[in-house]
Amino acid sequence: MRMLLIASILLSALPAGSMADGPKVNRAMIEGMEHSLDQKLTGLWPLDPVEVLGVSQGTYIRGYGALFLGEVNLAPAAGISPFHQTIKPDEVVRTHEKKLQRMAALRSTMRAMLVDSARSLDAVPADEQVAVGISLFYWTWENREGLPAQIVMHAQRKALLGAANAEQAQIASEEF
Repeated sequence: MRMLLIASILLSALPAGSMADGPKVNRAMIEGMEHSLDQKLTGLWPLDPVEVLGVSQGTYIRGYGALFLGEVNLAPAAGISPFHQTIKPDEVVRTHEKKLQRMAALRSTMRAMLVDSARSLDAVPADEQVAVGISLFYWTWENREGLPAQIVMHAQRKALLGAANAEQAQIASEEF
């Protein structure tokens, strides 16, 4: 009886949710998806690529899910430099039109990335989220009318796994 009392006291002192009970999401899984996001973004228009600023970053938050963030310039244009000291009005218009035209493909790529991530991240529980956020870079001289500063998309992993393709997946999308 005394042994049972001691065992129960020792067991009650242990933390309620040990690491062994949680998902086994490791850094290698997250890094793989980071690289995949960068490759998808740079591969959108191979002859006239976007500029990926830095490298995408990912993390896993226990109880929430996996989150991936990146930043791109959809239409790299020459900024002010000693060799290009002024921005002409036609450059402003061209850059704005190009970015507007590329938004649909960016959104589609983000949706596909969510579905791909859900399939690749087996250790993320099905009821947790997978999220992708892309910040968009703009020069101070750019016309930003009709263009967001950031797009965030997320969905439960099980909803992404159940979708036949990215367009059929129930994905929440917000633009800021």
